[in-house]
Amino acid sequence: MTITLYHYWDSFCSFKVRLCLEEKELDWESRNINLMRFENLAPGYLQVNPDGLVPTLVHDGATITESSIINEYLDGCFPAPPLRPADEVALARMRYWVGVEEEQLFKAVRPVTLNLIMKKIFQTYSDAEMDAFLAAHPKQYALGYLKKTFKEPPDAAAVEKGRRALRSAFEAMDRELQTRPWLAGDAYSLADIAAAPVIDRIEALNLDDLWDGLGALQDWIARLTARPAYGRAMPKERMGDVLGDND
Repeated sequence: MTITLYHYWDSFCSFKVRLCLEEKELDWESRNINLMRFENLAPGYLQVNPDGLVPTLVHDGATITESSIINEYLDGCFPAPPLRPADEVALARMRYWVGVEEEQLFKAVRPVTLNLIMKKIFQTYSDAEMDAFLAAHPKQYALGYLKKTFKEPPDAAAVEKGRRALRSAFEAMDRELQTRPWLAGDAYSLADIAAAPVIDRIEALNLDDLWDGLGALQDWIARLTARPAYGRAMPKERMGDVLGDND
């Protein structure tokens, strides 16, 4: 049995799959695809995943894409410990919260990350340094748009909009967690795994005031982040580490 994961350390979706692999204590080979160097758009990787997205799992020759699908695939192939509820109601609840991560949390935190991490670093780049950074991008027709986007000052309104959306989702999670210890029920599941990368990013952004007053959510975060698998799956490299080194 061989498992190879093509991933980027500071990618939400990659973190989700690493966490699933680590919860199951599976041996896997790491292939880091550095999104900040546009390695996901290199011809070699596009042969693995023509969409140029991470993560991609290759298991005994089978290629699986899309993080939530990968995690359900892993739970089907390696059922111990189970990360999907056996009860149909709890399973439906699990998939609902995975959807919340994909449709609400992920979409809300992306513009916050762009404005509070990426743009602040790019503001320190000279035009020559920005051109050198973008030179690796294979789609040269897009460089003007990318340069304009990255060099624009941080958008405070976009950050505030993202904060409001995140707070709303966290309040909903807190209400759910007042009735059960984990998002899908009595047991830790893929629902909790799906939300974990957003918690990590919020802490990296120093925005943990977003869960002030949400006691049930805070308790869940403490239990989530204390799991040994969480520590093993955490990013070993942050996008700021790469972007800040523009030599």
